[in-house]
Amino acid sequence: MALRVDDLRVYYRTLAGDVQALDGVSFEVADGEIMGLAGESGCGKSTLGKSLIRLDGRMRYVGGRIELDGTEVPIWDDGAMNPFRFHEVSLIPQYAMSALNPTRKIGRMVKELLRSRGVDFEATRRELERRLELVGLGTDVLRLYPIELSGGMKQRVVMVISTLLDPSLL
Repeated sequence: MALRVDDLRVYYRTLAGDVQALDGVSFEVADGEIMGLAGESGCGKSTLGKSLIRLDGRMRYVGGRIELDGTEVPIWDDGAMNPFRFHEVSLIPQYAMSALNPTRKIGRMVKELLRSRGVDFEATRRELERRLELVGLGTDVLRLYPIELSGGMKQRVVMVISTLLDPSLL
């Protein structure tokens, strides 16, 4: 089995106190299986996705357990999550601009992300270019700012970046 989530509890810290965003979420997803989440706005779908990668600093892990390919995912420890983010677990956000820095060109963002994960940009450049081509984008997007891309182009760039290190879980 690829992913097991057991009794996950994640709260958001606010000035008014904790907000119970996820309280007792449990599920399993087997290798190769695709799982979809449906629910009303504010029910915790995005919070669940972000909690698997510990993407939001306002989140507070309260309890539960996450295992990926038999290894416990340390979502309670931001530093210990670094080897997991984008290598083992990645996320394609609903809104592409939430993943793109408007003050950085796409190529620079990719270089910085790879460097922060201990990966050499030049070693992955060919694969990056291949994947951009697969989604109908030229390598010229690497020289552009996010504002210079259409919404669909931004979403495709984020998909390429999020999957570039071949994570086990997307």
